[in-house]
Amino acid sequence: MLTRDPVAPSFHFGQQEHDLSTNQQFVLQMDSSPSLDQAHSFVAAGTTSVIYAIDKDDVIKLMPTSGDFEHQTYAIEIQCYEQLGYHGHIAFHKVTEKGQVLECGTCLRGILRGIDKRSVGESTIPWTLKLQWALKPAEGLAYIHSKGIIHADIGCHNIIVDKTKHAKFIDFAGSGIDGEAPKVGYEWCSFRLGDELGVCSDIFAFGSMLFELETSHVPYAELEKTMEMGRLVTVVERLFSQRKFPPVDSLVFGSIISGCWSDKYASMDEVRRDIARCCEELSKGILHRATLRDDCKAKAS
Repeated sequence: MLTRDPVAPSFHFGQQEHDLSTNQQFVLQMDSSPSLDQAHSFVAAGTTSVIYAIDKDDVIKLMPTSGDFEHQTYAIEIQCYEQLGYHGHIAFHKVTEKGQVLECGTCLRGILRGIDKRSVGESTIPWTLKLQWALKPAEGLAYIHSKGIIHADIGCHNIIVDKTKHAKFIDFAGSGIDGEAPKVGYEWCSFRLGDELGVCSDIFAFGSMLFELETSHVPYAELEKTMEMGRLVTVVERLFSQRKFPPVDSLVFGSIISGCWSDKYASMDEVRRDIARCCEELSKGILHRATLRDDCKAKAS
């Protein structure tokens, strides 16, 4: 898993300082190990491995060179991808002797926070696109669960948007597979203390992901401004355990977010169904246009 900042996007596909889509010098040769002269192609570093750009289309997540935990979570990630096979809502993956090759994309969290709007070509994100970025990951997570895998780190930081604007899951290092407990965990804003890691905890975290997708910030983000991380985690854990959540009544995804947080849903198929209903209502002009307008005005102010 990648080292995460609680505010900044943690998976910088497409967000490195240099623009990989236009500068071809950033190429990592597959037949050589990364060295200091390849630092310009660095993308991200995490507890499992380091990621470098290969070219404008792909990155490589290098095989860890030491550490039992790192090797174990790396092997789990490969096993997860093998078990998942090809799926349109999961990032393309290929294993080489050097590491895992993954398709490039832009971190959804970065897009939402305006760090790299070039990836969607819009000054504001249209609601038709936001609905798709809710629906497709819901379908993807339902598929992941159907394959016996618990992601265990659901969030906008682990969704990339490809060049065709499709949202896809990444980062299965340490996920739970075939009944084995996950070796990783969720962000502070996506987990309720006391919950067993499984389908329900993934659904809870998906609710927080929807909240961020609509509002562009995580639940209780305002507390980050006044609390150090240890205190923040303790306070939010207590609030979630007491079922005290940020207000969502005015949000388009509000009832779905609330359902994820309140254990309404037993499966991601149920979540996907309700999101699909939102998409259908928008296409028919039934979805509350006033809510959408108010939301857009709030983002602009």
